[in-house]
Amino acid sequence: MPKVGRAGTARSAKPRKPAASRRKAKAVSPRGAKLSNWMAARLRAARYRAGYALRLAVLGVGGLCVLSLAGLMALGRMDEIGAALNEGLDARLARSGFAVRAVDVTGASRLDGAAIAEAMGVDPGHSLLAIDPAAARARIEAMSWVEEAQVARLWPDRVHVILKEREPFAVWQHNGAHHVIDRSGTVIAAAEATQYGALPRVVGEGANAEAAPLLDLLARQEAIDALVTHAVRVGERRWNLRLLAGGDILLPEGDPASALALIATLHDERGVLNLDAQAFDLRTQGELVIRAWPDRAAAARGRGA
Repeated sequence: MPKVGRAGTARSAKPRKPAASRRKAKAVSPRGAKLSNWMAARLRAARYRAGYALRLAVLGVGGLCVLSLAGLMALGRMDEIGAALNEGLDARLARSGFAVRAVDVTGASRLDGAAIAEAMGVDPGHSLLAIDPAAARARIEAMSWVEEAQVARLWPDRVHVILKEREPFAVWQHNGAHHVIDRSGTVIAAAEATQYGALPRVVGEGANAEAAPLLDLLARQEAIDALVTHAVRVGERRWNLRLLAGGDILLPEGDPASALALIATLHDERGVLNLDAQAFDLRTQGELVIRAWPDRAAAARGRGA
């Protein structure tokens, strides 16, 4: 038969209190709050004093540096100190393998590497970092044979220089002296004029700067060019061409090319430049006026009388 159990007496459930109510909050005493506030205030004060002291220290060090620099400048020692520092750095770099071992030069036919190195101020054992390419270029271009230069440092121990040398173009006679000039009219001081007697000769104030256009015109009129010994600049405005026979071709200030073409045609057709004349005046456009030598003209008039 089935067991019959005894029913137990039901217990009345007690209501649970919330968790927050089970934990007792710690009460902070007024004395603890005052202590905490005091400590925070002291900490802030300490930080402020430390920051202020640091600022004073920085200002003090800066002031000492300024005073030191001012004193050195007043005594004129800054250059010496800078030079000493540079020399020390230069020596250290040279010992580290960055000393200049070679100067390579491209485009030089009249200058050698030793002359270029001397112009740059490069000594054996000089550190590569001490070479200022811009300053070295300026010193090289100050040489009379050099028209243009480029300088580059090739690490760790070489300097490369690319040159464009000046080419002798003409001999300029000025104030009794003869100078070799390039196409731009720049005097090549290192060139001896006696070694360039085959070059065209220009004479007078400003003749060097205006020589190239005239000589280019003469090069296109070979028959005239063969008869000209030199060109004389007149009033820094125009040219006279001195002929082998002693006479002059007087070119106009404007359009000398047309004047040369005219006399070249007349000489080719009639041989006008073979005449014994003092001047072949082309200063009037499209006209040629031939002037005889004064003494010979007088003698001719005497014979006619």
